[in-house]
Amino acid sequence: MFKPKFRITGFVDEISPVPAEQIEAAVRIGLHGIDVRSANDVNVLDLTPDDLAELHQRTSDAGLNVQTVGSPVNKVAYSAANRAIELEKLKRAIAAASALGTERIRIFSPEWTDTTREPDHEGMIDWLREQVAVAESAGMRLIHENDAKFYGAYPAAAQRLMAALYGPSFSLAYDAANTVLLGYRTLKDWLPWMVPFLDTIHVKDAIQSEGRIVPVGAGEGEWPEFLAEIVHLGWQGPLTLEPHLAVAGHFGGFSGEARFTAAANSLRSVLVAAGGQWE
Repeated sequence: MFKPKFRITGFVDEISPVPAEQIEAAVRIGLHGIDVRSANDVNVLDLTPDDLAELHQRTSDAGLNVQTVGSPVNKVAYSAANRAIELEKLKRAIAAASALGTERIRIFSPEWTDTTREPDHEGMIDWLREQVAVAESAGMRLIHENDAKFYGAYPAAAQRLMAALYGPSFSLAYDAANTVLLGYRTLKDWLPWMVPFLDTIHVKDAIQSEGRIVPVGAGEGEWPEFLAEIVHLGWQGPLTLEPHLAVAGHFGGFSGEARFTAAANSLRSVLVAAGGQWE
């Protein structure tokens, strides 16, 4: 029986802030590549050209690739002033991605803070359409994550974004733990529509009632069923570890190497049981 192979990568700043330690641990854990969110406690958008060149060289020398720049673009409230600021951040993310040898940039969608009225759906789409055009002109692919309480964290809003903007320069990164913490579920609220738009799966699990992040299969993310269906459908995109097992913050998280390794092992175990394997 055919068993699809998946690339397993990870946000390695959850292992250590030090790039050399990040990459050495990634090799020990057996990752296919890394996702760059920060190095030396500096956000990827603020790394110097020399920092980026060194990180790219270290990663290449270790036989790994940089899969995604994990930018914080659009992790802000919805406003005209922020729209201009985030467009400039995106341009910095594009420069970082180019220096690191990747075309993928993780982004978000703004937070709608006015709870007294319906979100400005067309305004949200227009905000992102402008960014997609900039990414497209640079040969980049924006990967939208359903994080926290930002607009696209809600299934109906994310579906609206994908219907309007999906293409070579815009697709979806799905995080099951994020949706659990908002009270939604993978199988009912996301899986029926998202697979055609899906680029990347971010891997962590959660227990809603406790507001707690846990290893894959230990929470309510429906990972065994989710991965079994993904395998059945023949989807073979990247599985990106983002365990958040020690700290889960607004702009990142931390696990340490032992917990990160345990998270990788949990993923592999659930993946094999679902009929898949990894490269």
